[in-house]
Amino acid sequence: MAGPSSLAADRAWRAGTLITTTLDERPQRMPDFAAESNALHRLAQALTAPDGAVLQTLANMALNLCGAGSVGIGLLERSADGTTALRWAALSGQATAFAGTIVPTEDSPSGIALELGAAQLFSFPERHFACLKHVSPEVVEELVVPIPGEPEPWGTLWVMSHNEQQRFDAEDRRILTSLANFTCAALTIMQAKADADARAAEAEAARNALTLAEMRKDDFIAMLGHELRNPIAPIDSALTAARKLVANNLAALSALEIVERQTRLLKRLVDDLLDASRLRHGKLSIRPSYGLLEDIVTDAVAVVKADVRASQRRLHVTVPTYPVHVRADPTRLTQVVANLLSNAVKYTPAGGDITLSVEAPDVSAESVGDASLHDALITVKDNGVGISASMLPHVFEMFTQAPSARRRAEDGLGIGLAVVKYLVSAHQGTVTVRSAGEGQGTEVTVQLPIVCENPGEPAMTATCGVAAARILLVDDNADAMEALGTLLELEGHEVKRAQSGPEALTIVESFTPDVALIDVSMPGMNGLELARLLRQRAQCSPTKLVALTGYADAASGRQCDEGVFDCHLVKPLSLDDLADILQRS
Repeated sequence: MAGPSSLAADRAWRAGTLITTTLDERPQRMPDFAAESNALHRLAQALTAPDGAVLQTLANMALNLCGAGSVGIGLLERSADGTTALRWAALSGQATAFAGTIVPTEDSPSGIALELGAAQLFSFPERHFACLKHVSPEVVEELVVPIPGEPEPWGTLWVMSHNEQQRFDAEDRRILTSLANFTCAALTIMQAKADADARAAEAEAARNALTLAEMRKDDFIAMLGHELRNPIAPIDSALTAARKLVANNLAALSALEIVERQTRLLKRLVDDLLDASRLRHGKLSIRPSYGLLEDIVTDAVAVVKADVRASQRRLHVTVPTYPVHVRADPTRLTQVVANLLSNAVKYTPAGGDITLSVEAPDVSAESVGDASLHDALITVKDNGVGISASMLPHVFEMFTQAPSARRRAEDGLGIGLAVVKYLVSAHQGTVTVRSAGEGQGTEVTVQLPIVCENPGEPAMTATCGVAAARILLVDDNADAMEALGTLLELEGHEVKRAQSGPEALTIVESFTPDVALIDVSMPGMNGLELARLLRQRAQCSPTKLVALTGYADAASGRQCDEGVFDCHLVKPLSLDDLADILQRS
């Protein structure tokens, strides 16, 4: 009979070690299907156990079903240089002391079984294969079955007899082949679970990295907003002061108008950055109160009035002729309408038309008992560049702009509609955008359940002038301090300036301010430390302490200095905000 088609196998056959053909020549014992069924049932249950326990259970089952002296599962491992070896991953019986042993596949029983792709029987394999010299007691027979797998076998499952009276037959080969197939299934499941765990770990690491990146980005945006507001504040104050100083100089006023327009652009870009961060984390809060819808519309129109005039667009506004009382956050609702108008101005060519129309029911003031809110409909329509069909589904996404818009410096960062949608949703309303396509104009409709009956409270009114006050201005930025101080003096206030906390403490020894405007972020003694020291001085007990900060989310600062500052204002300081503070009792 010809030898096997493998050099190693042929040598083993010629040496009398490879005796696979005798499996079919020996008498075959009857199958014990009941024992085999119970074993497979226990193996199926073992699949829920840890990975190593499954393989060990398989080895134990093979030991019992085949009546072997030793059983092992060898898993293929490939080294960096491409050579392969088998690691004995699970052992049972007399060979348990050799767990973890690495056996080369070359010129070994398992290597021959893998090469031939079928079960092989070996007689006294230690006498032929050097890799088994360490196994004790001596191996009389070894039956090796490949563990199938894709794209290559997983390894081998083998049983050893250390007793002359214990020989393997075709029934052992059948049992071992069945267990090898089960081992393949178990290893495949284990690998799939390991891959899933690895992907889950990678996904978790990616989520953590993304969260950290978002936190760092938000911190950077807040810091950037603060740093940008610092130079904008003195520019803004100086511009307002300069307008008062050259009120009769048309050429100077024209030049200042250009500077003001560009400053407004800078402020809008900074606000966009900060709104983007707050929007992502749901920090754009609303504070509903009662007011008049026409006042909100008037304030929104005032925001874009200069841009409309400068760009030669025509703005048409239609509002109800009767008072419309609303329950909403007037500041945020003004922001919504102003954003819509600002978008329309940006995307409508010179000479184009923009229409703002407001529809709201005339709720009877007599049915005060009805507390339900009614809908207001706010529509902004233009005959500008329009929106392509491909862009329309994405207009509410953050930083979304049409390619043509990105080429224009005055078009902001593309978060206006994202802010609008967030704020409208916060008011329990809806917003829709329609456009017939590029060059066909755009129509945005906002529907808000905010109209209410007359609450019996005065409607919102503009802040009126206030009496002159004694003001202490503390800021380490000399330009910001000087520009704001000059503006306040032009408003008729008495102003004392300090560039540090110690300098401010010296001033209050002889000057009792009505209001102290204190920059929070100062080197050395910061604004919070200065405010605490001022609180301790009896002469400053009536003084209103106002924190000036470049961070737009001033509310977060209040949590850490509750009871020190009376209020927080964001740079650049608004004279209306200051007037409001001075009017408070």
